[in-house]
Amino acid sequence: MLGSTNIIAFVPIKDSQKSRAFYAGILGLRFVKDDGFALVLDVNGIMVRAVKMKDFSPAQFSLRLGRS
Repeated sequence: MLGSTNIIAFVPIKDSQKSRAFYAGILGLRFVKDDGFALVLDVNGIMVRAVKMKDFSPAQFSLRLGRS
């Protein structure tokens, strides 16, 4: 079912310049564009939208994806 679906991931960010430097520069994600609302990045065909937020609180847990 999800194998044929385009997946989009969302990540909240406060500082777009620092976030672009981190996601594109350090992690090596391909920067696509800044659409005014989010930085759009490509991770091997999966779109990641780093959404510009004025404020947010990081989650107090971690999320693990994949098989155990």
